[in-house]
Parts: sequence; structure tokens; C-alpha cells
Amino acid sequence: MALYLFAGLSLLLIAVLSIRAYRIDKDATTLVVGLALTAAAAFYTGFTRTMLVYKPIMVLHIALTLYCWYGVFLYLLKRKIDFYALFSPLGTIALFFLVAFYFKEQ
Repeated sequence: MALYLFAGLSLLLIAVLSIRAYRIDKDATTLVVGLALTAAAAFYTGFTRTMLVYKPIMVLHIALTLYCWYGVFLYLLKRKIDFYALFSPLGTIALFFLVAFYFKEQ
């Protein structure tokens, strides 16, 4: 539950930072990229609930999701993209599907 509260507050802060950056730079590209990264991080946060079945993968996914939010804020504040931070939760999602496929009931 705390993760969803963190994500909601992050979305509000990201909206404020995106509008501020757009007013300063007048560059729509940074606004669109920032919103796309925010949507990806929100997807990762929402996917956490489905990982409840496999607790160790869920804990790793939560840690990597927080690292992803750090990457989003890094882009919004300093315009630096950390691809590892932004795409690392995809690894736990892939691991989740691999484990689910491997251990499925027949």
C-alpha cells in the first residue's frame, strides 16, 4: 500500500516538474519523453500487485521499481537517461513469466 502512495505522490511531483521544465525550456520533446518514462514507471508499479505469488521476485521488483522512479526523477531534473534504471523492472517481469511458465500445472 505504501508503494502505491509513493507512486501517487511521485506522479503529482512529476506533473509539476514536467510543467516547470516545459515552461523553462519550451521543448516538447523532453515533456513527451518525461511523460512516457512516467507511464512506464507507473506500469511497473501497477504490475507489482500481480507478483504477490512469488515473494522473492516481488521484493526484487519493488526495489527495481523504486530504482526506476529514481531514473525518472534523474531525467526530469538533470536530463540524463539511465537506461539500466528505467528498464531493469522488465527483467523481473520476464523472470516472473518464465517462472510461471516453467512451474505451471499441467
